[in-house]
Amino acid sequence: MRARRGDTLALLAGVVLATVAATAPAQNSRETERKLQEVRRELKAVAAERRRIEGERGAANRELRQADEQVGRSSRGLREIELQLADEQASLDALHARRAGMRETMQGQREELARLLRAAHAQGGQAPLKVLLSQDSVAEANRLLAYHRYLQRDRVARIAELTAALEELDAVERDIAERQKQLQDSRQALDRQLAQLQDDRRARAQLVARLDQRYQDRRAREGALGRDAKGL
Repeated sequence: MRARRGDTLALLAGVVLATVAATAPAQNSRETERKLQEVRRELKAVAAERRRIEGERGAANRELRQADEQVGRSSRGLREIELQLADEQASLDALHARRAGMRETMQGQREELARLLRAAHAQGGQAPLKVLLSQDSVAEANRLLAYHRYLQRDRVARIAELTAALEELDAVERDIAERQKQLQDSRQALDRQLAQLQDDRRARAQLVARLDQRYQDRRAREGALGRDAKGL
């Protein structure tokens, strides 16, 4: 009895061992397949995300190039306005110098005319006769009278010319000053526009940098998952 019982136990033990030995490879195979499926699902998701990020990165790079072009155009426009302002200021400075010279000349003409008028007034209403009687020659007296009248007419005409020229200069100065104001307004507007464009450009550059980093992360993860899948 004891011998048969021992044989039975030995047989059962052998069956159990055989069953375990046969089951272990099947379980390992199922576990490997499960892990492989998980890796493939994640790999598919990561690849899809990488492609999506790649598309976003391409669009962001295009927008960044457009922002660079806009900043460049605004910068060139600002430089052009600065040059125009410099030209206008040079013209205005030249007009100021010219006006100062003309005012000085006109002041001299006025003083000369005033001197002539004072001299004529000092001689009284008989000034022409006094000039005539003070000369030994009638011809010389007539010449002096004509010369005095010429000087007076010339001074008056010269003062009138200078006054008209100064009025014209004042009008030109007003035009230049108005033009300067317009250019200053344009420069301020461009300054604000350029500052906004530069802010937008920085924001787009930061977005591109973030997308680049995310793209590289997803690409590295995709490569790692591919290696894991091959190792299973």
